[in-house]
Amino acid sequence: MNPLSTAIWTESLKIRRSKLLWISLLASTLLPVILGLTFSGLIGSQNAVEGETNLPGFMNHLSTAVSIGGLIGFGFVYSWIFGREYSDRTVKDLLALPLSRYGVAAAKLIVATVWCAVLAVLMFAVGGLTAWFVQLDGWSLEVIAQSFTGYVWLALMVICLCIPVAWIASVGRGYLSPLGFVVLTMVIANLSGSMGIAEYIPWAVPALLAVGSGDASSHLQAFSLALPYLTGCIGVIGTLAWWRYADQT
Repeated sequence: MNPLSTAIWTESLKIRRSKLLWISLLASTLLPVILGLTFSGLIGSQNAVEGETNLPGFMNHLSTAVSIGGLIGFGFVYSWIFGREYSDRTVKDLLALPLSRYGVAAAKLIVATVWCAVLAVLMFAVGGLTAWFVQLDGWSLEVIAQSFTGYVWLALMVICLCIPVAWIASVGRGYLSPLGFVVLTMVIANLSGSMGIAEYIPWAVPALLAVGSGDASSHLQAFSLALPYLTGCIGVIGTLAWWRYADQT
């Protein structure tokens, strides 16, 4: 294997041997299960659910869950993968490897992004199975397939929005700064709604799209839809530049 492939394999092995693996899997499984049980009325009250309690309504709520909960969960993944090197004081060992600084940072970004995508797909799959198990009204593979397309775009947006967390973790040299950044972005996203500027705040766009049931063209402009991807690009550039030019001693 070439050095980059070796670095990717090493980063994947770190996740497999960490508690992050099981915590993230548990969270991605429990959330759709609890949501499905609530929709069916097996736990809680169906009256507390906004909208219809059928499969389309469930899928809309699942999209909302990933647009909001993903900011926390995916942000934590990026924070852990980058911040742990500073907390464990292993960053100097990484830089001693026969791989460029760009390669080290790129391997971490690739592994973090792929893992977040896996968690998002797992959450959707568990949600679909839960909806079938509790026999929600309107369950069909056609509805599942239609919902999956919009869900994928939402999940991709959220993942892009979490990439800057890797940059903040690198600059802050640990966990605290990136986790604080995650909280700050969620606060800003919530406040932007009450101020009427949510469509101009990248971290608020996925929630707006989820509320619109996937019909983005009806209430969001192309500029708003591009903001999450632009934010992700800035995060990638910032992270790679920091690892390349910053003093890591």
